[in-house]
Amino acid sequence: MLVNISFLIISIVTLVFGAERFVDASSKIAKNFGISDLFVGLTIVALGTSAPEIFVAISSVINSAEAVAIGTIVGSNITNIALIFGVSCFAVNQIKKRFSLESLIPFLLSFILFLFALKDLRFSLIECLGFIAIFFYFLVILSKERSGVKEVMSGNTDMTKNFIMLLIGLVLLVVGSNFAVIYAEKFALFIGISEVIVGLTILALGTSLPELAATISAIFKGKNQMVLGNIIGSNILNLVIIVPIIGIFSSAAMPVELWERDSYPLIILTLAFTLILLFLSRMQMPKYLGAILGFGFISFYVMYVLNLSNMISVF
Repeated sequence: MLVNISFLIISIVTLVFGAERFVDASSKIAKNFGISDLFVGLTIVALGTSAPEIFVAISSVINSAEAVAIGTIVGSNITNIALIFGVSCFAVNQIKKRFSLESLIPFLLSFILFLFALKDLRFSLIECLGFIAIFFYFLVILSKERSGVKEVMSGNTDMTKNFIMLLIGLVLLVVGSNFAVIYAEKFALFIGISEVIVGLTILALGTSLPELAATISAIFKGKNQMVLGNIIGSNILNLVIIVPIIGIFSSAAMPVELWERDSYPLIILTLAFTLILLFLSRMQMPKYLGAILGFGFISFYVMYVLNLSNMISVF
């Protein structure tokens, strides 16, 4: 067991380290073109921080461990809102500009379609095509965001170094995700817990660490628009990319617990997150309210994990 745990930890560390290199290099390349914080959050940072989940999904399908993949993306989306956004709430009142709500449309569409698809515990081809259509709609919205961005090329940026780091990060993501799935499955079988629980907790938190690191870094730099863009973009990409991978390349049924237990906290968090963004689109959040919400979201996440561990019974 110690060997499996050790290799699982090493795999997750490799995964997170690769994601950090990928995000950092991508952000530097993006900044070289003068791209806005919101656009960077919705695209470069969101894609980079979702890359672990994407590669975990690919590796899970290859290794016939689809429960790990679906558990990881559900757990990751819950973690992104409850923990990542919970942390950002303590500084979200610093947003000075109104938040664009257009990106919330694919966010909500992908969430609703996911609930509909999850109900019968299988992802049909039509449902997968629906997710792909939402993905292209998301790209259309991003193109509108990009059209208002002024390109600023900087000769001081070492583009070659950034591209090399980008490739190194990508390789580490591939290797780390593959071994994370293999040893997570072995660990689950050894201690007698389901693969979906491992995905919902260990891998979900492990693959969400890049989002947490990016969030904390962005908060300290006062880039709160990037934080919100990262959470929205990451949750969208987790669904519109990973679900079709599972649905098209695998016919395995999903664990019933995802619908009967884990869909409820996901619904609660998504609705709460949406309402808060609607509030932020109209006015600035008072500091005391941000602290209360932050404490509430983080407490919700702790209760969710304790519930999965059978230490308390909530959902």
